[in-house]
Amino acid sequence: MIRTSLIMIAAVALTVVAPTAAADDDWTVVLRDGSVHEGTLIRVLPARYVLQTETTLFELTDDDIDPRTFADRPRREARPRRTLSVADHYEELHRDGTATLRLVLDAVNTSRHALSEYRFGLAPWEQREIDGRRLLDQYGSPIPMRFDPPREDWEPDWDRRVQVHAELPVPVAPGEPWSVTLITTRSALLREVEEGYRWRHIGDYAEDRILSLKVRLPRDTELVRTEPAATATFEDDGFTYVMWRQFYRKGERRPLDVVFKKDD
Repeated sequence: MIRTSLIMIAAVALTVVAPTAAADDDWTVVLRDGSVHEGTLIRVLPARYVLQTETTLFELTDDDIDPRTFADRPRREARPRRTLSVADHYEELHRDGTATLRLVLDAVNTSRHALSEYRFGLAPWEQREIDGRRLLDQYGSPIPMRFDPPREDWEPDWDRRVQVHAELPVPVAPGEPWSVTLITTRSALLREVEEGYRWRHIGDYAEDRILSLKVRLPRDTELVRTEPAATATFEDDGFTYVMWRQFYRKGERRPLDVVFKKDD
């Protein structure tokens, strides 16, 4: 259940793309309980919103929001500026410094035609990991990938994105929900710090994204802290799990950090 920076084609977008002249997304939101929050407000569906504050993602309906929020600014200005994707990112960290990543992207075919291909972009850092990746459809069938430019033309130090064309083994009917899963093993992006080791997730997606992120720490390690505060943490079978739910604007680099120490 994981995802990375895949960019979905417009036919399977969760929301429509709004004009580039849309108002700024930063709002002061008053909730029905009287609390006031500053952050990014996006209307993802009719009468449904996400509000990303500095640390917390609120998922709201019209019933949750005090009408005073829209007294001086109409709610239509909370419309999305661009395509919004929804992703589950699950990463298992291993003691040898590697990580197993599973990323699930969910979408709906909102077009009037069957969907047999989708496209997404690879950021430069993702290109360095592509040889260890597998892409599966919701039935578990492998999805072949074709690259533009071709794989043999990639340069190791460029900063451009690569376009990926993926042919779906099973076409998706108009109106049908569908998903794709990415699985890869990679270096765990760990850095030694004074308290132990830091794992960092930075965002930097090719589209606006609602992200559910779950990280499993290596066995026999101790969680020191998270920044910002995690949505939840729990332990199971000797492993510690850390979870966040966050909204990222396109290209936004906002770190989520886990600091832990290894038991000797």
